Amino acid sequence: MPAGIWNGTLSFGLVAVPVRMVSATRDLDVRFHQVDGETGERIQVHRVCELDGEEVPWEDIGRGYDLNGQLVTLTDEELEAAAPERTHTIEIEEFVNLGEIDPAQFDHPYYLVPSSDSEGTTRAYRLLRDAMASSNQAAIGRVVLRSNEYLVAVREHDDLLALTTMLFADELRPAEEIDSIPGDAVGQPKRGEVAQAVKLIDAMTRPFDPDAYEDHHRRRLLELIESRRTRRKPHAPVEEPAVTPSEAAPDLMAALKASLERVRRDQ
Repeated sequence: MPAGIWNGTLSFGLVAVPVRMVSATRDLDVRFHQVDGETGERIQVHRVCELDGEEVPWEDIGRGYDLNGQLVTLTDEELEAAAPERTHTIEIEEFVNLGEIDPAQFDHPYYLVPSSDSEGTTRAYRLLRDAMASSNQAAIGRVVLRSNEYLVAVREHDDLLALTTMLFADELRPAEEIDSIPGDAVGQPKRGEVAQAVKLIDAMTRPFDPDAYEDHHRRRLLELIESRRTRRKPHAPVEEPAVTPSEAAPDLMAALKASLERVRRDQ
């Protein structure tokens, strides 16, 4: 069981469920230390003042915000006063259909597990889990983690309650701000191309299996590190030939038909 990062109560109506939050992810990133390229010795980072070049002790470091070119400094007391109240309750504000949430809003996943194995805690946990599983609903609430307030969605997943922090609406860039494709008169698919593309999508459709996908970059990095440790010559990754857009589909319909034939042949 991973270590809990938050303990509190999940509350809906007059029902309170004591829970413990644990991360649903494992950090498998390959991380490197900064070293001297000549000697291989680690590099130390020191915080120095721009004015006099003197190193600043950690306890003397403050916080400054760049406001239109002017650096506004805030004290720890001022930041503390503006911080959200550190509660130990996730108050469910409403239930929504899970399919109505834009996946782009989902941020980081966690699990909520009963904070004790007592009968009352277990019964309340299972009550909410089973009710949400039967209705395909997600509970929307808020939680304070590390002095930050997060919008969260709670749902049933693999017999557990899963909590996912969410982005607030104003944190998502509206599609209108993105340079869109040209107007309707430019680049319209020809007759039959959409239908052919749908056939290709249908032929390539499979039940989703997350175990079928591997982080190839991480594997190559670890192989490279191991080869350096044992002084073996690393295998160079096989590079696929670059394909320009003009080479990729000079004739969309022909490319779609060829792709469909290849998928059917490989099945």
